[in-house]
Amino acid sequence: MAKSKLAQALNKALGKNDSIQKVEQWLDTGYPPLNRAISGRYDGGLPAGRIVEIFGPPSAGKTFLATKAMIAAQRMGGVAAFFDHENSFDVGLAVGMGLDADEDEGYWVYKQPNTFEESVENIGILLNTIRSNELIPADAPIVIVADSLASMVPRSKAEKFTKMAEGTAKDKDELNMNDNTALARATSANFPTLAQWCRQYNCLLIVLNQVRTKLGVMFGDPTTSPGGDSPKFYASVRIRLGASQLKDGKEKIGQCVGAEVVKNKVAPPFEKCSWNFYYDTGRGLDVVESLVEHMLEDGLLPKNASGRVEIGDKKYTKSQIVELYRQKPLEEIVAALAKIDSDKRAKAEAEKEAVAEAE
Repeated sequence: MAKSKLAQALNKALGKNDSIQKVEQWLDTGYPPLNRAISGRYDGGLPAGRIVEIFGPPSAGKTFLATKAMIAAQRMGGVAAFFDHENSFDVGLAVGMGLDADEDEGYWVYKQPNTFEESVENIGILLNTIRSNELIPADAPIVIVADSLASMVPRSKAEKFTKMAEGTAKDKDELNMNDNTALARATSANFPTLAQWCRQYNCLLIVLNQVRTKLGVMFGDPTTSPGGDSPKFYASVRIRLGASQLKDGKEKIGQCVGAEVVKNKVAPPFEKCSWNFYYDTGRGLDVVESLVEHMLEDGLLPKNASGRVEIGDKKYTKSQIVELYRQKPLEEIVAALAKIDSDKRAKAEAEKEAVAEAE
Protein backbone atom coordinates (compact mmCIF):
# COMPACT_ATOMS: atom_id res chain seq x y z
CA MET A 1 0.00 0.00 0.00
CA ALA A 2 1.37 3.39 -1.03
CA LYS A 3 2.19 5.81 1.76
CA SER A 4 0.02 8.87 2.17
CA LYS A 5 1.33 12.34 1.49
CA LEU A 6 1.37 12.96 5.25
CA ALA A 7 3.43 9.81 5.93
CA GLN A 8 5.88 10.63 3.16
CA ALA A 9 6.40 14.16 4.48
CA LEU A 10 6.93 13.01 8.07
CA ASN A 11 9.28 10.21 7.02
CA LYS A 12 11.34 12.71 5.04
CA ALA A 13 11.47 15.19 7.93
CA LEU A 14 11.89 12.79 10.87
CA GLY A 15 12.79 9.43 9.38
CA LYS A 16 10.86 6.23 10.00
CA ASN A 17 9.18 5.59 13.32
CA ASP A 18 11.37 4.07 15.98
CA SER A 19 10.62 0.45 16.70
CA ILE A 20 7.63 0.19 19.04
CA GLN A 21 8.91 -0.62 22.51
CA LYS A 22 7.23 -3.50 24.26
CA VAL A 23 8.49 -6.19 26.57
CA GLU A 24 9.98 -9.04 24.57
CA GLN A 25 11.51 -11.00 27.47
CA TRP A 26 10.42 -11.87 30.98
CA LEU A 27 12.74 -12.91 33.81
CA ASP A 28 11.32 -15.63 36.04
CA THR A 29 10.88 -14.67 39.72
CA GLY A 30 10.79 -18.33 40.75
CA TYR A 31 7.13 -18.15 41.79
CA PRO A 32 4.46 -18.43 39.03
CA PRO A 33 1.68 -16.44 40.81
CA LEU A 34 4.10 -13.52 41.27
CA ASN A 35 5.05 -13.79 37.58
CA ARG A 36 1.36 -13.48 36.78
CA ALA A 37 0.84 -10.54 39.14
CA ILE A 38 3.67 -8.67 37.39
CA SER A 39 3.25 -9.68 33.74
CA GLY A 40 -0.25 -11.16 33.51
CA ARG A 41 1.30 -14.57 32.74
CA TYR A 42 2.27 -17.49 34.93
CA ASP A 43 5.24 -18.09 32.62
CA GLY A 44 6.21 -14.39 32.57
CA GLY A 45 8.01 -12.47 35.31
CA LEU A 46 10.03 -9.26 35.52
CA PRO A 47 10.30 -7.22 32.29
CA ALA A 48 13.64 -6.94 30.49
CA GLY A 49 14.53 -3.45 29.32
CA ARG A 50 12.90 -1.75 32.31
CA ILE A 51 13.54 -0.53 35.86
CA VAL A 52 11.81 -2.47 38.65
CA GLU A 53 11.70 -1.41 42.30
CA ILE A 54 11.15 -4.03 45.01
CA PHE A 55 10.72 -2.56 48.47
CA GLY A 56 9.70 -3.86 51.87
CA PRO A 57 10.76 -4.62 55.45
CA PRO A 58 13.96 -6.48 56.39
CA SER A 59 14.20 -10.17 55.44
CA ALA A 60 11.01 -10.14 53.36
CA GLY A 61 12.71 -11.84 50.40
CA LYS A 62 13.78 -8.89 48.22
CA THR A 63 17.25 -10.27 47.54
CA PHE A 64 15.81 -13.76 47.00
CA LEU A 65 13.55 -12.53 44.17
CA ALA A 66 16.38 -10.50 42.64
CA THR A 67 18.66 -13.54 42.72
CA LYS A 68 16.02 -15.60 40.93
CA ALA A 69 15.93 -12.99 38.16
CA MET A 70 19.73 -13.03 37.89
CA ILE A 71 19.67 -16.83 37.58
CA ALA A 72 17.01 -16.57 34.86
CA ALA A 73 19.19 -14.10 32.93
CA GLN A 74 22.21 -16.41 33.07
CA ARG A 75 20.14 -19.36 31.87
CA MET A 76 19.13 -17.24 28.85
CA GLY A 77 22.81 -16.63 28.03
CA GLY A 78 22.95 -13.25 29.76
CA VAL A 79 24.94 -11.57 32.51
CA ALA A 80 24.02 -10.98 36.16
CA ALA A 81 25.49 -8.16 38.24
CA PHE A 82 24.99 -7.25 41.90
CA PHE A 83 25.96 -3.84 43.30
CA ASP A 84 26.03 -4.34 47.05
CA HIS A 85 25.66 -1.13 49.05
CA GLU A 86 24.35 -2.92 52.16
CA ASN A 87 27.22 -5.43 52.45
CA SER A 88 24.64 -8.18 52.94
CA PHE A 89 24.82 -10.44 49.87
CA ASP A 90 25.71 -14.10 50.51
CA VAL A 91 27.08 -15.60 47.30
CA GLY A 92 27.05 -19.10 48.83
CA LEU A 93 23.28 -19.00 49.25
CA ALA A 94 22.91 -17.63 45.72
CA VAL A 95 25.06 -20.40 44.26
CA GLY A 96 22.94 -22.93 46.14
CA MET A 97 19.91 -21.47 44.36
CA GLY A 98 21.58 -21.91 40.96
CA LEU A 99 23.58 -18.73 40.36
CA ASP A 100 26.79 -19.14 38.33
CA ALA A 101 29.31 -17.10 40.34
CA ASP A 102 32.42 -18.17 38.42
CA GLU A 103 34.23 -14.88 37.83
CA ASP A 104 36.45 -16.43 35.14
CA GLU A 105 33.41 -17.08 32.94
CA GLY A 106 32.29 -13.45 33.09
CA TYR A 107 28.58 -14.05 33.56
CA TRP A 108 28.71 -12.79 37.15
CA VAL A 109 29.77 -9.31 38.32
CA TYR A 110 29.85 -8.31 42.00
CA LYS A 111 30.83 -4.80 43.11
CA GLN A 112 30.65 -2.80 46.34
CA PRO A 113 30.49 0.84 45.19
CA ASN A 114 31.10 3.58 47.75
CA THR A 115 28.60 6.08 46.33
CA PHE A 116 25.39 6.31 44.33
CA GLU A 117 27.24 7.98 41.46
CA GLU A 118 29.88 5.22 41.40
CA SER A 119 27.11 2.67 40.93
CA VAL A 120 25.64 4.65 38.03
CA GLU A 121 29.06 4.95 36.39
CA ASN A 122 29.73 1.23 36.78
CA ILE A 123 26.33 0.37 35.32
CA GLY A 124 27.10 2.45 32.23
CA ILE A 125 30.58 0.93 31.80
CA LEU A 126 29.26 -2.62 32.24
CA LEU A 127 26.42 -2.22 29.76
CA ASN A 128 28.46 -0.43 27.10
CA THR A 129 31.35 -2.92 27.39
CA ILE A 130 29.08 -5.93 26.93
CA ARG A 131 26.92 -4.57 24.11
CA SER A 132 29.48 -2.58 22.10
CA ASN A 133 31.83 -5.57 22.01
CA GLU A 134 28.98 -8.05 21.34
CA LEU A 135 30.19 -10.28 24.19
CA ILE A 136 26.81 -12.00 24.52
CA PRO A 137 23.96 -12.46 22.01
CA ALA A 138 21.92 -9.32 21.40
CA ASP A 139 18.78 -11.00 22.74
CA ALA A 140 20.48 -12.25 25.93
CA PRO A 141 19.34 -10.09 28.85
CA ILE A 142 21.48 -8.32 31.42
CA VAL A 143 20.15 -8.13 34.98
CA ILE A 144 21.68 -5.61 37.37
CA VAL A 145 20.62 -5.50 41.03
CA ALA A 146 21.25 -2.44 43.20
CA ASP A 147 20.92 -3.24 46.92
CA SER A 148 19.67 -0.95 48.24
CA LEU A 149 18.72 2.54 47.14
CA ALA A 150 18.26 3.63 50.76
CA SER A 151 21.89 2.76 51.57
CA MET A 152 23.44 4.50 48.57
CA VAL A 153 25.49 7.47 49.74
CA PRO A 154 25.55 10.48 47.37
CA ARG A 155 29.08 11.55 46.43
CA SER A 156 28.67 15.02 47.94
CA LYS A 157 27.82 13.49 51.30
CA ALA A 158 30.53 10.82 51.10
CA GLU A 159 33.18 13.48 50.53
CA LYS A 160 32.17 15.21 53.77
CA PHE A 161 32.41 11.95 55.71
CA THR A 162 35.84 11.28 54.21
CA LYS A 163 37.10 14.66 55.38
CA MET A 164 35.66 14.00 58.84
CA ALA A 165 37.47 10.64 59.00
CA GLU A 166 40.73 12.27 57.86
CA GLY A 167 40.35 15.10 60.34
CA THR A 168 40.45 17.74 57.60
CA ALA A 169 36.79 18.83 57.78
CA LYS A 170 36.02 22.55 57.88
CA ASP A 171 32.85 24.32 59.01
CA LYS A 172 31.46 24.09 55.48
CA ASP A 173 31.78 20.28 55.65
CA GLU A 174 29.26 19.93 58.47
CA LEU A 175 26.10 18.05 57.52
CA ASN A 176 23.10 20.26 56.74
CA MET A 177 19.58 20.08 55.32
CA ASN A 178 20.92 19.82 51.76
CA ASP A 179 22.59 16.53 52.69
CA ASN A 180 19.21 15.14 53.76
CA THR A 181 17.86 15.63 50.23
CA ALA A 182 21.08 14.78 48.37
CA LEU A 183 19.95 11.25 47.44
CA ALA A 184 16.65 12.51 46.03
CA ARG A 185 18.53 15.05 43.89
CA ALA A 186 20.95 12.35 42.72
CA THR A 187 18.13 10.03 41.65
CA SER A 188 16.35 12.89 39.90
CA ALA A 189 19.50 13.64 37.90
CA ASN A 190 20.38 10.02 37.04
CA PHE A 191 17.23 7.90 36.75
CA PRO A 192 16.23 9.30 33.33
CA THR A 193 19.58 8.06 31.99
CA LEU A 194 19.26 4.71 33.78
CA ALA A 195 15.82 4.18 32.20
CA GLN A 196 17.26 5.01 28.77
CA TRP A 197 20.16 2.58 29.27
CA CYS A 198 17.76 -0.21 30.24
CA ARG A 199 15.94 0.23 26.94
CA GLN A 200 19.05 0.76 24.85
CA TYR A 201 21.05 -2.18 26.25
CA ASN A 202 18.22 -4.66 26.98
CA CYS A 203 18.86 -4.50 30.73
CA LEU A 204 16.60 -5.19 33.67
CA LEU A 205 17.65 -2.94 36.56
CA ILE A 206 16.23 -4.18 39.86
CA VAL A 207 16.41 -1.52 42.54
CA LEU A 208 15.90 -2.96 46.01
CA ASN A 209 14.71 -0.50 48.61
CA GLN A 210 13.72 -0.19 52.24
CA VAL A 211 10.49 1.27 53.63
CA ARG A 212 9.82 4.29 55.77
CA THR A 213 6.67 5.44 57.58
CA LYS A 214 5.42 8.94 56.78
CA LEU A 215 4.60 10.79 60.00
CA GLY A 216 1.19 12.35 60.45
CA VAL A 217 -0.60 10.30 57.78
CA MET A 218 -4.07 9.58 59.14
CA PHE A 219 -5.65 8.09 56.01
CA GLY A 220 -4.27 5.91 53.23
CA ASP A 221 -0.95 4.12 53.05
CA PRO A 222 1.65 5.69 55.39
CA THR A 223 4.60 3.75 53.94
CA THR A 224 7.04 5.09 51.39
CA SER A 225 10.48 4.21 50.04
CA PRO A 226 13.59 6.43 50.26
CA GLY A 227 15.27 8.12 47.32
CA GLY A 228 12.75 10.76 46.33
CA ASP A 229 10.04 10.56 43.68
CA SER A 230 12.16 9.83 40.58
CA PRO A 231 12.45 6.05 41.20
CA LYS A 232 8.66 5.91 41.56
CA PHE A 233 8.22 7.59 38.18
CA TYR A 234 10.92 5.77 36.22
CA ALA A 235 10.24 2.25 37.54
CA SER A 236 7.88 0.42 35.19
CA VAL A 237 7.00 -1.99 38.01
CA ARG A 238 7.01 -1.37 41.77
CA ILE A 239 6.48 -4.32 44.10
CA ARG A 240 5.75 -3.83 47.77
CA LEU A 241 6.48 -6.77 50.06
CA GLY A 242 5.12 -7.43 53.54
CA ALA A 243 5.61 -10.37 55.87
CA SER A 244 4.05 -12.12 58.86
CA GLN A 245 5.53 -14.89 61.00
CA LEU A 246 5.08 -18.59 60.27
CA LYS A 247 5.23 -20.73 63.42
CA ASP A 248 5.37 -24.40 64.27
CA GLY A 249 4.01 -24.26 67.78
CA LYS A 250 6.06 -21.52 69.45
CA GLU A 251 9.01 -21.90 67.09
CA LYS A 252 9.39 -19.28 64.35
CA ILE A 253 10.08 -21.23 61.16
CA GLY A 254 9.56 -18.67 58.44
CA GLN A 255 7.39 -15.92 57.02
CA CYS A 256 4.27 -15.63 54.93
CA VAL A 257 5.30 -13.00 52.39
CA GLY A 258 2.69 -10.93 50.62
CA ALA A 259 3.40 -8.96 47.43
CA GLU A 260 1.38 -6.19 45.82
CA VAL A 261 2.32 -4.69 42.47
CA VAL A 262 1.54 -1.08 43.40
CA LYS A 263 2.65 0.25 39.99
CA ASN A 264 2.61 -1.62 36.72
CA LYS A 265 3.18 -0.27 33.21
CA VAL A 266 3.38 -3.70 31.57
CA ALA A 267 0.19 -5.33 32.93
CA PRO A 268 -2.81 -4.36 35.09
CA PRO A 269 -1.64 -2.94 38.46
CA PHE A 270 -2.51 -3.81 42.06
CA GLU A 271 -2.38 -7.57 41.60
CA LYS A 272 -1.46 -9.48 44.77
CA CYS A 273 -0.10 -12.87 45.75
CA SER A 274 1.60 -14.52 48.72
CA TRP A 275 3.97 -17.37 49.47
CA ASN A 276 5.62 -19.20 52.36
CA PHE A 277 9.31 -18.52 52.88
CA TYR A 278 11.13 -20.73 55.39
CA TYR A 279 14.26 -19.87 57.36
CA ASP A 280 15.64 -23.31 56.52
CA THR A 281 17.96 -22.39 53.63
CA GLY A 282 17.46 -25.84 52.14
CA ARG A 283 13.77 -25.06 51.73
CA GLY A 284 13.47 -21.29 51.31
CA LEU A 285 10.47 -20.48 49.14
CA ASP A 286 8.35 -23.63 49.05
CA VAL A 287 7.02 -23.10 45.54
CA VAL A 288 4.78 -26.17 45.38
CA GLU A 289 3.16 -25.64 48.78
CA SER A 290 2.53 -21.95 48.06
CA LEU A 291 1.35 -22.71 44.53
CA VAL A 292 -1.21 -25.22 45.81
CA GLU A 293 -2.48 -22.62 48.30
CA HIS A 294 -2.78 -20.12 45.45
CA MET A 295 -4.71 -22.61 43.31
CA LEU A 296 -7.08 -23.38 46.19
CA GLU A 297 -7.71 -19.68 46.90
CA ASP A 298 -8.36 -18.93 43.21
CA GLY A 299 -10.65 -21.93 42.76
CA LEU A 300 -8.26 -23.62 40.33
CA LEU A 301 -8.48 -26.79 42.39
CA PRO A 302 -12.04 -28.01 43.06
CA LYS A 303 -12.97 -28.36 46.75
CA ASN A 304 -15.99 -30.02 48.29
CA ALA A 305 -17.96 -28.78 51.31
CA SER A 306 -15.51 -30.41 53.73
CA GLY A 307 -12.55 -28.61 52.14
CA ARG A 308 -11.05 -31.66 50.44
CA VAL A 309 -9.80 -31.47 46.87
CA GLU A 310 -11.73 -33.62 44.44
CA ILE A 311 -9.89 -34.95 41.40
CA GLY A 312 -11.92 -37.52 39.52
CA ASP A 313 -13.46 -39.83 42.10
CA LYS A 314 -10.68 -39.27 44.63
CA LYS A 315 -10.56 -36.82 47.53
CA TYR A 316 -7.35 -35.32 48.91
CA THR A 317 -6.41 -33.21 51.92
CA LYS A 318 -4.29 -30.12 51.33
CA SER A 319 -1.10 -31.89 52.49
CA GLN A 320 -1.86 -34.86 50.23
CA ILE A 321 -2.39 -32.64 47.19
CA VAL A 322 0.89 -30.83 47.93
CA GLU A 323 2.76 -34.14 47.93
CA LEU A 324 0.96 -35.16 44.74
CA TYR A 325 2.07 -31.95 43.01
CA ARG A 326 5.65 -32.35 44.24
CA GLN A 327 5.89 -35.37 41.95
CA LYS A 328 5.06 -33.28 38.88
CA PRO A 329 7.59 -31.11 37.02
CA LEU A 330 6.97 -27.44 37.82
CA GLU A 331 7.01 -26.64 34.10
CA GLU A 332 4.04 -28.98 33.63
CA ILE A 333 2.06 -27.24 36.38
CA VAL A 334 2.86 -23.78 35.00
CA ALA A 335 1.85 -24.88 31.48
CA ALA A 336 -1.48 -26.14 32.82
CA LEU A 337 -2.09 -22.86 34.65
CA ALA A 338 -1.13 -20.88 31.55
CA LYS A 339 -3.69 -22.85 29.51
CA ILE A 340 -6.41 -22.15 32.09
CA ASP A 341 -5.57 -18.44 31.87
CA SER A 342 -5.57 -18.54 28.07
CA ASP A 343 -8.93 -20.30 27.98
CA LYS A 344 -10.40 -17.74 30.41
CA ARG A 345 -9.19 -14.84 28.27
CA ALA A 346 -10.52 -16.46 25.08
CA LYS A 347 -13.92 -17.03 26.72
CA ALA A 348 -14.07 -13.45 28.02
CA GLU A 349 -13.16 -12.10 24.58
CA ALA A 350 -15.80 -14.24 22.91
CA GLU A 351 -18.44 -13.02 25.37
CA LYS A 352 -17.37 -9.41 24.77
CA GLU A 353 -17.68 -9.85 20.99
CA ALA A 354 -21.09 -11.49 21.39
CA VAL A 355 -22.34 -8.54 23.43
CA ALA A 356 -20.96 -6.08 20.85
CA GLU A 357 -22.70 -7.92 18.00
CA ALA A 358 -25.98 -8.00 19.94
CA GLU A 359 -25.87 -4.24 20.33
